Amino acid sequence: MYMEVTYSSLKQKDVINLSDGKHMGKVCDLTFCFPENRVTGFTVTGCKGFKFTRQELFIPIKCVTKIGEDAVLINFGGEQPPPPKCPPKHPPEFAPPPPPPPPQPRRSFDEYE
Repeated sequence: MYMEVTYSSLKQKDVINLSDGKHMGKVCDLTFCFPENRVTGFTVTGCKGFKFTRQELFIPIKCVTKIGEDAVLINFGGEQPPPPKCPPKHPPEFAPPPPPPPPQPRRSFDEYE
């Protein structure tokens, strides 16, 4: 089933972990690869960490089970892999600019007359 979700509606949804039933927080950021236009995951804030501070947690898109009207259901085991890096598929389109020409030596005043 195809579902289109905007970021503004996604960031209002609660994120619930199905493996332990915990409320993980709300979506605060979205990570995607460009130019492939592939979403790699999102960041959740609101988890209680050390000394009751809020932590950010990256959730890979493969852990998302369902995006509903009120919540995002995930199956997250707890190990936090780093966000995946997008491999470069094409060489850069632009070559670096050529180095500037060497400076010309200054001419002496004797050469003008």
